[in-house]
Amino acid sequence: MKRKKLVYNLLSMGLKFLAAILFLLTCFQIGHADTLTLTSAGGETSGGEYVYPYYFTVSGSGGTSTLVAMSCIDVAQVIGFGESWQATVVNVSSVSPSGMVAGESGLDILADAYLYNQYAGANGNGYIISDIQWAIWSILDPSGVAGNSAFTPNAQALAAGALSIAPTLPSSYFSNDVLFLPIDGTQTSGYGEPQMLLTSPPPPAITPEPISLILLGTGMLGVVAIRRRSPYLSTGSKSTTAADD
Repeated sequence: MKRKKLVYNLLSMGLKFLAAILFLLTCFQIGHADTLTLTSAGGETSGGEYVYPYYFTVSGSGGTSTLVAMSCIDVAQVIGFGESWQATVVNVSSVSPSGMVAGESGLDILADAYLYNQYAGANGNGYIISDIQWAIWSILDPSGVAGNSAFTPNAQALAAGALSIAPTLPSSYFSNDVLFLPIDGTQTSGYGEPQMLLTSPPPPAITPEPISLILLGTGMLGVVAIRRRSPYLSTGSKSTTAADD
């Protein structure tokens, strides 16, 4: 019994130490979040909305990058010119189709990133850019685009194709794609919740992180909590005292 308790204590200490390191890394990442400021919209209006590109000034650990072209991915979120907020930057290549990102399906994020990469082939054609943008918006907010004439049959086909193709692509396809996850409450004006945004390649000012960093950090804290409720490794053993710190 003493040997089992010793093994448990060593394992528990190791888990706590690892969880603490991961938690500190997560806090460091959030505490040193990048700042976005919407400076202009270079795209045309379509269906009453500006479409890609939106231009941002990005400030991060690498300095400041200006005129960074991005695409918003949720038509329901509203941002205004001059508005700033903090965001955590995630490598899209680290997103799993079966996972979740900020409450959204990993598959949807990958499909949107796939569509973002199609802008390069539009060659400035406003109709194609509009279709790609509305296809992107439809994936996270289908009700928000329903009935809008700008959500054309071609845009609908693009969205359906992206959802089918994206999960079959290797993670290397998304290696240059980054997702900006807004930190709510950091915005400088009252327009509402800031946008989730995609861009490629990453601007020099930022250092993207894998989505697993945050998930692993919080997950390890959960493992420690579970281990504290089971003080011995043997399933047949029970503790006679509570294990409190």
